[in-house]
Order: sequence, then structure tokens, then C-alpha cells
Amino acid sequence: MIVYHFQCTAGQIMSVFPPSCAVFACSWTLAIHLLSFLLMTYSTAGNTRSPLVVLDQYEGSGIRLICKSEEVRSPELLQLSWIDGKGQELPATPATLSNSSIASSFLLEWSSGNAVSCRIINKSSKTSIGSTSLVIADIFFPSTSLCMVGFFVIAVLIIALIIVTILMLKQHRWTIALSENDLLALEEEKAHLKRVLEEEKSKVEEALRKAQEEFAKTMAELEFRRALSYAVDVTLDSKCTHPKLNIKEKNKVNYLGLGQKGLTGALIAVANEGYSSGKMYWEVEVKDKLDWELGVLTETARKRLEEEKLENPLEEGYVSIRWFGRQYHCAGGNSVINGQNEKCEVVGVFLDMDEEVLSFYNVHLMCPIQSIPAKFFEKMYPFFNPGNDDSFLGVRPIRIPPCLISL
Repeated sequence: MIVYHFQCTAGQIMSVFPPSCAVFACSWTLAIHLLSFLLMTYSTAGNTRSPLVVLDQYEGSGIRLICKSEEVRSPELLQLSWIDGKGQELPATPATLSNSSIASSFLLEWSSGNAVSCRIINKSSKTSIGSTSLVIADIFFPSTSLCMVGFFVIAVLIIALIIVTILMLKQHRWTIALSENDLLALEEEKAHLKRVLEEEKSKVEEALRKAQEEFAKTMAELEFRRALSYAVDVTLDSKCTHPKLNIKEKNKVNYLGLGQKGLTGALIAVANEGYSSGKMYWEVEVKDKLDWELGVLTETARKRLEEEKLENPLEEGYVSIRWFGRQYHCAGGNSVINGQNEKCEVVGVFLDMDEEVLSFYNVHLMCPIQSIPAKFFEKMYPFFNPGNDDSFLGVRPIRIPPCLISL
């Protein structure tokens, strides 16, 4: 049996929550997206492997789980059964069969407990021949924040107060004397009430604006953490590196021709690893370099560079981001990225072959720099341009940040 237990204590989260109630509530709803990865550990029991449990998606007030077992013999002789923490069988969707696999799904809700097991049962002998258990901490189930409820109650009370004030003003207007002095006092009172209402309106709008900013920041951090879960190792290929570049420790590179003139060709180092599908993430330390470029290029472009010994610059078959002139530029420096030109020391690169997009992140701020859509028809290879100074640009080991630090 294999048991997976995911837990992040409430104390860790409460210690970093800001005063904003709206963001506190949103964090509970978005926490489930931290589980958007697959549990891919197997164990062998006879000729059958323990089933694979996939945390599929947030659905209603629970989490949709999928249990599947692949590469099995005679799946029609097997059945999948969901069991809760007390050993009771749970209702699930009918199992689907194929030539060599069997799958079933189940909606796990907080009310049904946070422990569940998926078992493979032999129909003829009624015995379990494989099992995978999963325990999910209560924090990952969606819940309603009392703080958020209080926020909306206060907003409703403010609106009700405004309506009551206006009604009282109208009633008062009919009861006062119609003399000139009384009318003047009435106008002054109306003007005062109008100023008060405008001030209250401004306060509410400012609070909503701050809540939206915090929400956007939290969404960006969650997206960064999702990319972080696909970390891979990247090393540099000395056979596909410009002769004026020096490779150190397999994943660091710098420029050796400082002070020389007449530099030609593609001043880049290409990685050994290429990717044709899936999602990959790596981080690059650029520190205080004034000029650098990071991206991916096609296998065709890589072969052309090797044949030409990098004597000609890159012209097509690549997607990149470059920092020079205190600005970020896309696709080899053809366009300036608007809205995000804050220099960073560590850049995260996320290649999503399935969604066909290349994204870049400011690792220290855990926020996006730019996402570039692109068509990936062949294997893609990371490449690195350290610029024309002698400081190193290198791929660094992935460091997992503390739990939801921005909250």
C-alpha cells in the first residue's frame, strides 16, 4: 500500500496573512491549485501494479480524484473500489475499461473525511491485489471565510445607511419651513451629506482596489508555484557553444573575449537536454549582468548552429527574452515588453509544450515577467546568452519557497 499525505498547517498560513479579508478568503479557494501535479509512485504486487491516484480538479465543494491502473492483464476481470478511512466503500463512477487499463473517478468532499483508498479487486476471488491510499489535509478543502462574509455584510449595511440617509433627507425636506433661510440651511445640509457620501464611496473603492491587487498578486504566485513543480536539470553542451564562451561546472557560462572587437555569430550555449512534450521549468542566475538572453530553440536551428560552428547569428526557430538597455525584449530583441521592466537576479523559465507557451518569472518576487505563445512542432532546447561581460550566467538548483509567503 502507498499513502500520500499533503499538509500545510493553519499556523503557517495565518502567520503570513495580510489584513485584507478578501484575500484571506480567496487563498482558501485557490489552495487546491497547489495540488495540480500527478502522484506517480508505483509498487508491484504480482503481475498488477498499485493503481495511480490523480488529483484531477476542484469541483463544487470537493476534489475530483481519478484512480487508474495501466498495463494490466485482463482488465475485465478486475474492478476498482474506493474505501474511506473507516473501511467503508464509497460511491464512485463506473469503471472504464480499455485493452490494458481500468479507471474510475470519485468526488472527495470534506464531509466524507480526508482519507481515501483505491483498491484493485479480483472479481473472481474478491481479493485486493493492489491499493493506493491518499490523505489530504483539511486546509486544501474549500471553505467560506467569516472575514469575507463580514466584509460583504458591512458593505450591505453601508448601502442601507446611504439609502436611509437619503430617505430621511427627503422627509426632512418636506417638514421644514419654506422660508428662504430654511431653504438655504437645507441646501447646505444636502451638500454636506453629498460630501460625506463621496468620501465613503472613495474609501470603499480604495479598499476594493487594494483587494484586487492582493488577489492578482496571489494568483501570480500560485501560477509561479505551479510552474515550479515541473523543475528539471539542465546542463550545457560544449559542442554547441560559441568558441568565445567558457563553460564551468556543466551549467555555468561566461564570455572570454572581453575587450576584443569583431565578434560574430551566435554568442550562445545550447543545453544537452531537449524536450518534445510536457512541462519543464528551470532557473537561471543573471545577477547584475547588463545584457543577457534566455530562451529555447528548435532541433533544426540547433543542427544548423552545429554545422556552421555558431559563426552565424540566430535568425529563426527560437523564442527568447533578452535584457538590455534596462528593458526586457521578446523574440531576439524585436519588441519591448510593456509593464514589467524591473530587473531581477534570478529568472525562472517555464516551457509548456502542451499549452504551447514559454513563460518567464521573477523568482524573488514570484511574479511573471512575460509569457510568449509559440508553436512547438519539434524538440526544443534551452539556450543561454551571457552577454559580452566576463561574469557568469548559470542554471541553479531549484529552491522551494516557503508556503504561500505572499499571503
